Amino acid sequence: MFPQHFTVLSFYQKKKDIWIYRAQDEEHHYILKCIRSGQSDLHQAILDEYESLCHLSHPGIPSYFGLCENFVLPDRAESVTALCMEECTGIPLLKKASFLSVNDTLSILFSIGEILSFLLQNGILYTDLHPSNILIRELGDHYSVTLLDFTCCYYFLKNPNPSYPLRFSYNLSPDLKGQHMLIQELSLLFHALLSLHNNTREEMNLPFRVCMLLETGNHPEETLSLEDFLRMIKECII
Repeated sequence: MFPQHFTVLSFYQKKKDIWIYRAQDEEHHYILKCIRSGQSDLHQAILDEYESLCHLSHPGIPSYFGLCENFVLPDRAESVTALCMEECTGIPLLKKASFLSVNDTLSILFSIGEILSFLLQNGILYTDLHPSNILIRELGDHYSVTLLDFTCCYYFLKNPNPSYPLRFSYNLSPDLKGQHMLIQELSLLFHALLSLHNNTREEMNLPFRVCMLLETGNHPEETLSLEDFLRMIKECII
């Protein structure tokens, strides 16, 4: 349910045609995604996002609290469509990647893959695996992972032929099926994270099994499933 009132509501940032606000009340901290009325394609993207995610519960994705079609912002004269979700805590993976060991990076990659698998089982192909869209939190000897920014993902059960363009972080092979696309994206993310390390690939002296993981992910065979690839990642974790 969309909150009845906010004790705090402040502008956070603008991403293309979406205004993002931070808000809170007595119980929660929120993020509001706001768009002008009349933006039909973007409105459909926001609606698909809300209707596909509002019933899902997973520690790696934000909770969704409601959608308001005529929300009045305090700093703007016009009413907007506002999507209200949980403000998740953590450090962007992009800021932490260069300080992580290869083993920690693999563990985080495995957790991300489990979230992608959960989403896929619920009709969502998430293809925006940029490190800035991933939050991590240190919990003892491991890291928890949260994915952000679900606008313009492929909600193939809700809307198999969307009018809005889907969002892709990498130049994925367009002929790949959904699971293979996620495998390739995980591999490309792993490449990106390794490139942020202070040491070169040669200096890191990656084990043969990790090198094979990268090669397999770059060119996934037709018989390779996402679960198979997750098992390969797990086998590389020391």
